[in-house]
Amino acid sequence: MMGTSIIYILFLIAIILTYCVVKRFRSQSGIFIYLITFATVPTITLAGGLLPIAVFSYIEDLYQSETYNAKIVDFLYEKREKTDEYGYTKEVTVKVPVFQLITTQGDTITKQASHYYSSHTYNSKSIIYKVNYNPHTGNIFIADRGFYTILSVMVFFALLFDFLLIGIVLYILNKDMIPYKQILGIAFFCIVIPMIILGFAIVLLLAAYEEDDLPLPAKIACIVFGVLFLLVFMGYVKNFISKSKKSHRGNRRSRPPFLVFRR
Repeated sequence: MMGTSIIYILFLIAIILTYCVVKRFRSQSGIFIYLITFATVPTITLAGGLLPIAVFSYIEDLYQSETYNAKIVDFLYEKREKTDEYGYTKEVTVKVPVFQLITTQGDTITKQASHYYSSHTYNSKSIIYKVNYNPHTGNIFIADRGFYTILSVMVFFALLFDFLLIGIVLYILNKDMIPYKQILGIAFFCIVIPMIILGFAIVLLLAAYEEDDLPLPAKIACIVFGVLFLLVFMGYVKNFISKSKKSHRGNRRSRPPFLVFRR
């Protein structure tokens, strides 16, 4: 109920922000500009509001949780979309484990795994797994690499959409956008582009390492392109650092000597 209320509130805020943005347009603005505005402003508003809430819920579960040994007592089957190595999206059936654990108070907890995005398949019910249990929310999850990967991606996009949302508000308030555009350019070229390149490299290398069902040519392609992306990332960072140093030296040389200001 609380989540539905938040979505309605954010949707109302998105409508108000869209109206305020359109109100600032000149009369000569074409219909294409209006269509882009109607598509982007609500999307940025909803994502900028919902992603931080999701990040907070992940972090809350992580830091309020207790570690227990649990066993799988059952599986639930869910339909999810998965992208294969050729870029095609297909619907797959995922086995979501149902864990059972005994708390320090002696209570037996049986519940489906939360925050479950791992590609790892749990086939056996006899193996004991180390899980995290949050007694405040009742969520049981495994804080594995999949968990931290999803959390990192959500943090990145939460910061991105919140920054864009700040820009929309500044535009509506008719503030000077030059500092914002400068920060946006720095963030895009210094953070977004390198992170995208590094992300592609990590995904490809992990796919070659973890996906056992990949054919050998696909694994070789993942390794080759992963290494290439990694080299591109290193070259990009090195080139950016060298340009920053040259720019800093140029600014030092262009400064007038101290004695010029003395009268």
